[in-house]
This record gives sequence, C-alpha cells and structure tokens, in this order.
Amino acid sequence: LKLEQEGFSGLPTVNVTQAAPIQKVRIGRPAYQVYKSRDSETNQRCLSFELQYPEIEEGLQPRHRFMSAYEQRVESPPDRRYQYLLFAAEPYETVAFKVPNESIDKGEDRFVTHWDVETKKFIVTMYFVEDRQKAP
Repeated sequence: LKLEQEGFSGLPTVNVTQAAPIQKVRIGRPAYQVYKSRDSETNQRCLSFELQYPEIEEGLQPRHRFMSAYEQRVESPPDRRYQYLLFAAEPYETVAFKVPNESIDKGEDRFVTHWDVETKKFIVTMYFVEDRQKAP
C-alpha cells in the first residue's frame, strides 16, 4: 500500500506521446463510369460501377461501403429513399454515388466486386431485389 501511494504500482511507467496523424496528399477523384441495365431473365435492375485508379499505392486495393442517408452530411435534410455507395483508395479522394435505398440481392453472381491489378480498374456490380407485387 505504501508503494502505491508513492506512485509505484509494480509496473514500469511509460511516457506515451501521440504521433500526429499523417496527412496524405489527395490527387483528385478517380475516373469512373456507371452502367444501368436489367437482367434479361429475372428483370432485376442492375448497377455497375467501374472506377479507374491508375496511380493507386502499390499493394492496395480499393474499398467500398454503403452509407445511409442519415450518416452523410452533404444533403440536408436526409432523404431516406436513397443510400450512398462509397469508394476509397489512397491517394485518391473518396467518391460516393447516390443509389436507391432498396434491398440489394446478395445471391451468387448478384453482388460482385472485382479488382484488376494490371489495368487498375475496380468494378462493383449489384442487383436490386425486385418487389414481386410490381411484376406484371
């Protein structure tokens, strides 16, 4: 007890200094193309995103994620009919696409990502679940 009062707890004390976050230079947005289509058999709507990252850092692969309308801070008030699909890769700026806030079909060959290392092209293809009541 006397040792603890003197500042000794039995473990060595270490002075920890926090390093400043590394500020990386962003080189702009990647080139992109968006394709809309429908599956000929199921009539499901499809969106395909092709992003080109010619100067991506060696050994990295682009990442994607979905963001709800309530997470974003660009549009106010948030519109719950939409969600955002974000793409990020160093040293490029993160880009976002506004897509309908509908269920995504995660079945086999219905949500596909592909990173081509040689051409440095990232492709995400997704199908929306079709509402059966809307079908003719």
